[in-house]
Amino acid sequence: MESDSNDRLLSQRYKLERLISRISSKIVMSSDTNLDENIECCLRWLAEFTQSDRSYLFQIREEVFADNTHEWCMPGITAQKSELQGLELREDLHFVRQMRAQQEVNYSDVPALPDAYQIEKEILMSQGILSLLTVPMVSNRSFVGFIGIDAVVTKRTWSQDEVYLLKLCGEMFTHALEHKRSAEIIKSSEARLRCIFEKIPTIAVQGYDHQRRVFLWNKASELLYGYSHDEAVGRRLEELIIPVEAREAVIEEITRWLDQDQEIPSGELTLLHKDGSPLRVFSSHVMHTTVTGERELYCVDVDLMPLKNAQLELERLAHFDPLTGLPNRILLSDRLAQMMTSSRRTHQILAVAYLDLDGFTLINDQYGHSVGDRMLQYLAEKMKEMLREDDTLARIGGDEFVAVLGGMSEIQDCEPVLRRLLAAASETVRVNEHQLSVSASIGVTFYPLDDVAPDQLLRHADQAMYLAKQAGKDRYQLFDIQLEAAIRQKQETLKAISKGLKSGQFVLYYQPKINMQTLAFEGAEALIRWQHPQDGLLTPYAFLPVTQGHQLELEIGEWVLNTALQQMQVWSLNGFDCPLSINIAAQQIQFPGFVDQLKLALKKYPHVPPQHVQLEILETSALEDIASVTPILSQCRDLGVSLALDDFGTGYSSLTYLKRLPIDCLKIDQGFVRDIIGDADDLSIIQGVLGLAKAFNLHVIAEGVETSAHCRQLLALGCLSGQGYGIARPMPACELPGWVCNVLPTLCF
Repeated sequence: MESDSNDRLLSQRYKLERLISRISSKIVMSSDTNLDENIECCLRWLAEFTQSDRSYLFQIREEVFADNTHEWCMPGITAQKSELQGLELREDLHFVRQMRAQQEVNYSDVPALPDAYQIEKEILMSQGILSLLTVPMVSNRSFVGFIGIDAVVTKRTWSQDEVYLLKLCGEMFTHALEHKRSAEIIKSSEARLRCIFEKIPTIAVQGYDHQRRVFLWNKASELLYGYSHDEAVGRRLEELIIPVEAREAVIEEITRWLDQDQEIPSGELTLLHKDGSPLRVFSSHVMHTTVTGERELYCVDVDLMPLKNAQLELERLAHFDPLTGLPNRILLSDRLAQMMTSSRRTHQILAVAYLDLDGFTLINDQYGHSVGDRMLQYLAEKMKEMLREDDTLARIGGDEFVAVLGGMSEIQDCEPVLRRLLAAASETVRVNEHQLSVSASIGVTFYPLDDVAPDQLLRHADQAMYLAKQAGKDRYQLFDIQLEAAIRQKQETLKAISKGLKSGQFVLYYQPKINMQTLAFEGAEALIRWQHPQDGLLTPYAFLPVTQGHQLELEIGEWVLNTALQQMQVWSLNGFDCPLSINIAAQQIQFPGFVDQLKLALKKYPHVPPQHVQLEILETSALEDIASVTPILSQCRDLGVSLALDDFGTGYSSLTYLKRLPIDCLKIDQGFVRDIIGDADDLSIIQGVLGLAKAFNLHVIAEGVETSAHCRQLLALGCLSGQGYGIARPMPACELPGWVCNVLPTLCF
């Protein structure tokens, strides 16, 4: 059921975010001694979450060899780590070239790889791998390793969430391993202190005499501390780089070492740059006695700021969205709690606005995720600019954002910000050669007026956002108590529709279309009805709006298409020839697999002539994205079906659009037909539609023909085809052949 589906999606999203937080926390809290163990623990979590048989990490050695340094396998799966050491990175392998190009490798079906992949196919098959996903590990723009998961028991197709998770883990593991390597360099340097002049030039080395005066100050020390060699030599240690509050203790420690051989242990220190700014370094010390008996102190300092920055980066990854740089759900929860506390203390209103981009999924499907990602980055930056300094904007999902607006005295204070957010979200974005735009739907709730917990505030704002979508999108909707009831009602209706679709509660009725002059039968329109267990027979207006934008809209559309074609075949086999019009929703026709779905349906019912099938598309739906709809409609026509533009006159009705759209028929909206007798404007509109149809050689049919007067007026205007209650009401399939034979000949207009 739909609610269960939503719950599963939310649960999966929550589990993904929990796992990312769990892994990042595990890595951030790792020490050099337990990092390898913790990485393998994270690999186990990664494999269990993605239901993979193996997860692993390879590190690159000498740029041409790969070693499997970390691995985890499901019980019963053969480990490969010991066998996968010193693998040569052959440039003739597609895998290696993609890794070096810092691109993911995604093989969902290894046995089916083409001949060009024969070498890696043999390598992978020798390990029993059926499916594989790997992402490169990159440090300073260099390929340093890769992390991967594979399937051995059953083939897998990896989701975008799994790809994203793997990339994020690769980044975290790379930072952690680089941190460990740096620490190992520090330890190694301590063992080689007596070879000071052969030290790596990036390590700061200083030498001090028994009076703590500088006699050695290498180039790295100049870069680290800001003093030139000439500025430093001859000056005391404490005058150069020791903070004032620590000088006395440092002098005492050095004196004890000189006099009592009490060594100063290596460790992290806070020292000073020439400009007075603090520096965090790892400092090691060696005491040396010259041939003359003089004692010299050598210090080897390593700048820890890059390592500290790496730790900060790991923490950032745990709290910020990597695509947009905005706070993620974890940080949002923390900030929301803080702002709620501030709101209670200052007695000011806090607004929580849940924003969802309208139409973004279609852009992702049509142009690809790389284009979609760039669009998200641009819009996120624009929306952030619309907020005040103390406000927060977070990204919590694919195209979902939350803005928290504080410091308001009245509810109305947030409206200018909301309008700016709507304007920013609807800006046209140029990505490559594409000019793209979406809109936004925003739901808003207010604390403490809505005095609930943080997660409940977000849920209420989310509910208000869905009402904004239902109301037409590109707007904001304020939460109220009645809103929750409306959302619950919608969820219950969706559950009932889903149940009804599975249990056969839906049927098709058929409304005849005729030539009003000759009384010739021209076919019928298939119209869905819901045989509700309690409410009786319901028309589409009672339930279809609820499904708009939901997966059920696609499921209902597929059911209508197949049921209508099945009925046409039954009629055909019984000698009744009935061309049929089938309504197609905007979401259905723009669904990537719609043309294939139509092709399969026509193939499934071979006794249905494709030329007897007409697809009806709402004018407004066809024109919302004419660039993407036009080729789809052309592919449908190539299958032999005809196309009608429904409710014509309610949308743009442009000559340009009529010229571009591959349609065969215009259906005049019943709103114009109903008042044709007494409304000169409606009469003129219908005359205009008929003129357009004649100019473009299109068939015209009038909907909403309810009286003989309607028929006569339409015939006088030259409109011959019609349908409506004045001709016949929609009827069950079993009644239509009898109506054509017995009732149609008796009609008189």
